[in-house]
Amino acid sequence: MPELNEVKHAKTIHQAAILAKPNVVGVGIGYKNAADQKTSELSVIALVREKIPAAGLPAGALVPREVEGVRTAVMQVGEIRSLQARSDRWRPAPGGVSIGHYKITAGTFGTVVRDKKTGRRLILSNNHVLANSNEGDPGDPILQPGAIDGGKVESDTIAHLERFCPIQFGESPPTCSMATFYAQFGNAAARLLGSGHKVQVIRTDLAATNLVDAAVASPVDDDIISNEILDIGEITGIILPALGMPVRKSGRTSGLMSGQILVLDTTINVEYGSGRTATFEEQILTSPISKGGDSGSLLVASDSRRAVGLLFAGSNEATLHNPIQAVLDCLKVDFASQSTVSKKIEMHNTIDKAQAVKEAYQEILMKKANVVGVGVGLRHQGGTRSDSVALIVMVEQKLPRTLLSPEDVIPAEIEGVPVDVREVGKIEAH
Repeated sequence: MPELNEVKHAKTIHQAAILAKPNVVGVGIGYKNAADQKTSELSVIALVREKIPAAGLPAGALVPREVEGVRTAVMQVGEIRSLQARSDRWRPAPGGVSIGHYKITAGTFGTVVRDKKTGRRLILSNNHVLANSNEGDPGDPILQPGAIDGGKVESDTIAHLERFCPIQFGESPPTCSMATFYAQFGNAAARLLGSGHKVQVIRTDLAATNLVDAAVASPVDDDIISNEILDIGEITGIILPALGMPVRKSGRTSGLMSGQILVLDTTINVEYGSGRTATFEEQILTSPISKGGDSGSLLVASDSRRAVGLLFAGSNEATLHNPIQAVLDCLKVDFASQSTVSKKIEMHNTIDKAQAVKEAYQEILMKKANVVGVGVGLRHQGGTRSDSVALIVMVEQKLPRTLLSPEDVIPAEIEGVPVDVREVGKIEAH
């Protein structure tokens, strides 16, 4: 086996050529692995972003098996970045870093979502992070990092408040001047009589309940935000919560933390400060995976990159999350990948319906004059193929309606499925 100085020599001679290969980010010296077991053989190690099978690489991209008689090895290390604090200024900004309405301290940038109507990319977090607990107005500056982390309106405005789901408070400071007057009068009288007690006025709404504490902001520039969440990656869809499910979150204060779902369908009172309390229903309660400033973090399944909830509150013993589907529905947004999946599901359902109609009506259609075949395909409109699924009726030759008897006319639609008449000529065996 080669000595250390021989390996160093080989690395020095060949490192420039190895570093020039696509996917390689570094070169070093280490022990070679065989069948996932470390050996005692020193090798030149090529560090790559991602291990790709040799069959999937062009010859020029392959790392040679040996250099100067020294064997090589390939090690996957991912994308190497300079380490930044989550409270720093990030451009582009990923999920998991400091963000906030310009009048609050800071919370967490959850992730990027898309507006269902326009397709625009938006920043997802909590109402109390992006909208200052109902006090914000659309267009207000959103800072990254948040104000407590040094963010300033002049230099760190990354977005503007787009919209939020209002929080309904069950208890809040009084707004009735009459009630306040009576409390002041009563307290003054009590003091004169030597009482140490006083009356406090609280506005109550016993019927006020909430599903979500959520808001979205529109970035000042589309490429100023990243779809990825630090230490998690890009979200691929959603998954329903389940008791005992292992989960994780990436937040401004405590970073990446893992836990499990302990309680579902939780009804709970949450304190928002300044005498305000809000009741939330259908919430997800996990083991403690957050600290102050982690509000807005996305709750993600540990075994995938599918979203489960939106973190918004907690204590030293537990963390609370809104169910993610309720968040998406309230804000009228979606994850990009989930939207794609939804379209695929919709397409499959449409195809299934068209195939059922074909089975039911093909015998009738095949008996019509000039018809040679029936199938399911994409409709042509104005000579251009569309994305609309249709029943395709194939004819030898398209004829004007006036030349066809009523029973041979092909309907434009059957049971809600559009019908596309396609001229294919005379079909013969070749």
